[in-house]
Amino acid sequence: MVSPKVRMLVGDDSKVVHTLFADIVEKWSKPITMLSAYNGRQCVAQLEQGRVDLAFIDVSMPEMNGMEAIARMRYAGDRTFVTLMSGQGSDIRFQLARYLRTYEFLVKPFRPDDVRRILAIHQRVSLPTRVVIVDDSATVRRMVKRILANSMFNMQVAEAGNGEDALVMCASGGFDILFLDYNMPGLNGLETLAGLLSRNPYAKIIMMSGARDDALAKEALARGALEFLHKPFFPREIDRVLHMAYDLIPPMLDDVSDGDFPKLPPLPV
Repeated sequence: MVSPKVRMLVGDDSKVVHTLFADIVEKWSKPITMLSAYNGRQCVAQLEQGRVDLAFIDVSMPEMNGMEAIARMRYAGDRTFVTLMSGQGSDIRFQLARYLRTYEFLVKPFRPDDVRRILAIHQRVSLPTRVVIVDDSATVRRMVKRILANSMFNMQVAEAGNGEDALVMCASGGFDILFLDYNMPGLNGLETLAGLLSRNPYAKIIMMSGARDDALAKEALARGALEFLHKPFFPREIDRVLHMAYDLIPPMLDDVSDGDFPKLPPLPV
């Protein structure tokens, strides 16, 4: 089966930048179709066609700057995987980039390896991630599922209402990540964790609990859990954990605090 070509938009008014990206694309291991835009309006026109998978967009472009172009598309519900670029970085620019749900911010001059890292992450993010949510509360499972839907990762979610069902469901190893509640009737989270790891020592299991119990968190990690999340948690935490699960370097923007901006509408699932 031939892999479909990824469509990548480069928005920058510098031909040198376009040449840099063209050279990276030519040598990349997977097929990429590179689209070029030299001002903000051209970026919007390309994105409005709905056929762009990822984009590298410069902040300072003629006619419409990169942040205005991305803001316009986000308000229209666009989910493109975007990296912003600029010759200058600042706290307010980084906060705006986070607000606009961009993945990363590259400060020029950046290295080709910085671009290749983001291409590799987009490649992994685009692959299906098979997830099982294990919680005895259907309400909590719905809430976690809704949070996962807003992750940058492509989630395929199944559910189990208790530890015993989770062991049966995962007996064949047909999952990538498992979100496991601690406080369940029957087998509790730690017992279910032990059962899962006895079948697959490399399973990536994230323990969840509504209790702020540091001793429990420490014990879960000591017993092989990848991470321990306190409910309620948010898409940003999910993305951080999944970067950890797949040995991906998290974006610089992951450490940037959220700015006080008007609320963007939720992105479509």
